[in-house]
Amino acid sequence: MTDLTEHEVLVESAAAPEAPVGRSTGWWAMVLFIATESATFAAFLASYFYLRFSAKGPWPPTGDKAPDLTLPTIATVVLVVSCLPMLLGSRLAARRSRAGAALGTLGALAGGAAFLVLQILDWLSEWPESTLSKDAYGSLFYAITGLHTAHVVIGVGMLAFLAASLGVRRAAARPRGPVMLVAMYWYFMSVVALAVYVTVYLSPTL
Repeated sequence: MTDLTEHEVLVESAAAPEAPVGRSTGWWAMVLFIATESATFAAFLASYFYLRFSAKGPWPPTGDKAPDLTLPTIATVVLVVSCLPMLLGSRLAARRSRAGAALGTLGALAGGAAFLVLQILDWLSEWPESTLSKDAYGSLFYAITGLHTAHVVIGVGMLAFLAASLGVRRAAARPRGPVMLVAMYWYFMSVVALAVYVTVYLSPTL
């Protein structure tokens, strides 16, 4: 076997694909998106506490219905617990188990759908004693819970699309990336759910 010339070595080195280094573009995009949305939710929650402690009189104001903890507690627990199948699916995706990743995604999807149903039922229980335009309390209550619910709807859509992609094998070759990105978003939604629960539902009872 003859040794390669210097020119041939340079040609082969140039033709060889480079291994990816560091985090993917999708990972950084999701991190930046979560950071931006974190600031948005933080501003809303800070506004809630500012108006609450600036208000003269009871909170919620007289005439508004105090939040019932039953439905929000169940909904929050369901959403947080749905992170477990998402975590399992993410780990199985790292092992290139398409079926396992799909099952984990569907488990998280079911938890998200249940949360949405419970949130709608909670809104119905609050109406019409507390409305969006009645006072500052009602405006903040529906704005904060509505903002979070809208993000959960987006997450449920992402989970549904991911599950469908895994089902038709489009994400079968390298499922880790897409599953990991959706999992990051879903964990973020669960953390926000806890913050919303403590702020909007639990704090008025303390």
